Amino acid sequence: MTDAHMRLVDAIIAELLEQEGMAQELAEFADRMEADGHHATVDTLRAISRGRRVKGIELRSNLAALEVASYDAAEDGN
Repeated sequence: MTDAHMRLVDAIIAELLEQEGMAQELAEFADRMEADGHHATVDTLRAISRGRRVKGIELRSNLAALEVASYDAAEDGN
């Protein structure tokens, strides 16, 4: 894998960790808000949390695509 690919992988992983961490924090905050009866806020926080989780799934698929592309490039080079 080239240095450029490694930097891209590192950036994707960093963003993935950020998205998943924020999704978890939002979900936990929504749970606490629900206990206090703030249902509209809870719905909004959960929707944002789900969006972040979807972004995490997209980032994971990007990593998989890079892995396949890297493998294919290595196979073509041999």
